[in-house]
Amino acid sequence: MDRRSQLSIAAYDAAAADYQEFWRTRRPLDAVRKFRGLVGSGGRVLDVASGPALDVRLLRDAGLHVIAGDISHESMRIGKTLFPKGCVARWDYRRLPFAEGTFDGIWAPAALQHLPLGAIRPALEELRRVHRGGPLFCSFREGRGDLEAVDDPPAGTVYVSTVTADELKALLLAAGYTEVEVEPRPDPLERSDVSWLYGWGRLRA
Repeated sequence: MDRRSQLSIAAYDAAAADYQEFWRTRRPLDAVRKFRGLVGSGGRVLDVASGPALDVRLLRDAGLHVIAGDISHESMRIGKTLFPKGCVARWDYRRLPFAEGTFDGIWAPAALQHLPLGAIRPALEELRRVHRGGPLFCSFREGRGDLEAVDDPPAGTVYVSTVTADELKALLLAAGYTEVEVEPRPDPLERSDVSWLYGWGRLRA
């Protein structure tokens, strides 16, 4: 694993409790609604890099069966405290512990950006492996950078890769997704120098 990725994991471990408190009310609610509509009630979905279980309740309350995980030990400790009935586990999403075609939807906001640019396409292929059919949602900071330092409060400095809209669209198409859409979005913290891209794709069962 890249040293910068290790530093990011350490930052999220150190700030996990504060991170959960800070971000739990700053979630992409419109994306949750759209995702649920595309999956359908009762669908089994993968929350790829959930942090301290930030979206588990939102997805569950939307009528979805959620399996969530993250590579951060402390985030998973908090997640398991919040959801003790077995829907949260620790994993590295580059090598997921699931059979092919397990999930009806893939939920990956701000997940893949923590990889070097060259590792994003293989990671998308791994997500597609466990995806039976339905939507994929992901988000990235917009830009052109390969694991560059950014501020992610309250964790502080972490390292992310940024992409353009055309690059994100190409990544999703190359992974085998159709009906690909990329939407520019403002920063949830209203930082003028930060913008986001929402990426949507669909896999036909």
